[in-house]
This record gives sequence, C-alpha cells and structure tokens, in this order.
Amino acid sequence: MVFSLACYPEDSEDDHPFGPLEAKAGERKWDFYPYEIPVGRRPRSVEAEAAAAYHMVQGDIEDLLLRLCAPDASGRVPTGACTGEEDWIAPVEMCATYSANAAELARDLALSWVSLHDKESVSRIAGTSLGALRARVEAAPRGARVPMKSTSELTGSLSRETVLKALATPPAPLLDALEAAAVPDDAWRAAEPQARELLELRRQLDDEDAGEVPPAFWVDVTTREHTRFLEEHAPFHVRRLPRGGVVLATHPYRTLWPLWADALFVLGLLS
Repeated sequence: MVFSLACYPEDSEDDHPFGPLEAKAGERKWDFYPYEIPVGRRPRSVEAEAAAAYHMVQGDIEDLLLRLCAPDASGRVPTGACTGEEDWIAPVEMCATYSANAAELARDLALSWVSLHDKESVSRIAGTSLGALRARVEAAPRGARVPMKSTSELTGSLSRETVLKALATPPAPLLDALEAAAVPDDAWRAAEPQARELLELRRQLDDEDAGEVPPAFWVDVTTREHTRFLEEHAPFHVRRLPRGGVVLATHPYRTLWPLWADALFVLGLLS
C-alpha cells in the first residue's frame, strides 16, 4: 500500500502549515474503499451491497487511526481524525475522530467552530487547549452561526451558543447521548441480514480451503445509488477506549455531523 507520513514542527509552519502530523494513503484509496464485491444468484439489493462495503472498510479505518494516535496508549497524541478529503477539515465534517480524553470530547465541536467561523486551518490549531478554544468561541458575537452540510433546517448550522452549552455539559451525558444517537436506522437494519450473507460469500471465496462455494459474480459498489445510501444511512460507531479515550467513526462517504446533531438535539443543546 502506498503510504506516507509527514511531521511538521513549529519552525516549519510558515512554509508548510499542514502539521503537526499527517499520514496519507497516496492515490490508493481503493485499498480502503472496495469498488467491487461478489454477489450470488438471489435478487440484488443496492442497500445490502452498500452495507457490505461499509463493513469491509469501517474496521480498517478505526484500526489505522488508533495505530497512529495511540500506539502505546500513552496519550501523547491528544486528537486525530480521518477523512477522504485532502486536508484536515472540521472534526464534525470528518468520518472519524480520536480523542485521548473522553472528558474533552466537546473539543471536537469547539475546534470545528473555530475552524469554520474564523477560517482557521484545523491542522494549525489541532493542539490548542480546550480552554483556549472556549475563549475563542466566547469571543464571537452572540448568535453567530456557521453553516453545516445537512438536509435539515434544524441541523443546517452550528451556533456559538450550542458549542458553549456543549462545553459546559458534563462529559458522561454527552457521551451517553452520542452512543444513543449512533443506533442504526430502519433502512440500515433492513439491509444488514443480506449484507452479512454477502460478507460470508466473500469470506468463502477468499478461503482456499473452503471447498466448493456458491456461484458468484462481481458488482460495482461505487455507483451513485450505493454512495447515496452510505451518505444517508451509514451507521456511526462510538468506541470507548480502555484508558479513557474515545473514537467516533462512520463510513468515509458520511460525516460525523449527523451524529453530533442528534446527540445535541436529545440534550436540548441545539439553538
């Protein structure tokens, strides 16, 4: 796999404002995004095929993020994120984030706000303390909002007041609300049984000792129909780590904002 890792210390910030640490998979996104999967002779289901493709990539992304951010659980890397985009964008617009300390999970919101409202490069402010981020949010005018990519008017923007309320919320109920919001929707649950069958077919085809396997043919899972289903229905994973950290993750075609928006709504923090 084509893979590169770059470190940008503070004295290189003027020339390369990309730091502090950036890893890229080059042009080999297909190493993470399966573009074909095998299907059997039963009627096809775009939804099940998309769900199978989700399972083939989701665990790898979380695994890679944790291997880079917490190789020895030392907490030396306080935050990290993963995206299919070229740059480190607002955490709530990424597909996965890592926080070494779950008590500072709302930091993702504050970092997103400062990046979007003040037009700051996330990579340059990723290491900013929670207190300093809160001060920057407080310094914005009352009622200030930043637009968010959403199909709902309710969640189409993020307000200064919502971020401040989230920062004042104890971490336990915030994390509980995120976990509650991560429950798969009805469309995804309906697709799961056939998706599991497709994954088992793939396992059999890859197993040289499986013997005779059912007939199968390969289908493209990068069509607009597959992509749209993942964008709208791919589930979220809230993963509590043994030493107090947390990972929020979904498929690279989706962002974490719907997860955050649902959790903030349940807590009555959206404004």
